[in-house]
Amino acid sequence: MATKKESRERDRIFLRLYLKTSPDDVTDDELAYFQAHPDQIDEVTAPVNIHKLFLWAGTLLGVAFVGLSKLMKFHPLFELSEGYREFFIDIVFESGVALIGAAVTAYLLGILLEKQQENAARWRAEIRRRLAERQASGSG
Repeated sequence: MATKKESRERDRIFLRLYLKTSPDDVTDDELAYFQAHPDQIDEVTAPVNIHKLFLWAGTLLGVAFVGLSKLMKFHPLFELSEGYREFFIDIVFESGVALIGAAVTAYLLGILLEKQQENAARWRAEIRRRLAERQASGSG
């Protein structure tokens, strides 16, 4: 199990790779990390933990929208007719709830995807190990 420091280092490396536009931009620091952790090279194509930042932002924005809708309901900011005011309140509230729901759904799907990627990494490692054994024994 990775320590918190190792996990932060991994997330930092993957975030930097995620934000790069070209594989030519890989630094010596990143190469040194993958030299020490060659089993994580296959994970470069799918940085799963990075989406948590965006999920938190979406959730907080959704909560802010729900709060704004309540503020609009009990403290009218604009002089609008009752029908228009209710319409805008409903739009803001529903947008907030949709953002929260989308963030929760994406988080749960992220957990499932991360689990699937961990399983896939174990499968690849086992296949590589068995192929190496077969090649070493000469029966390949």
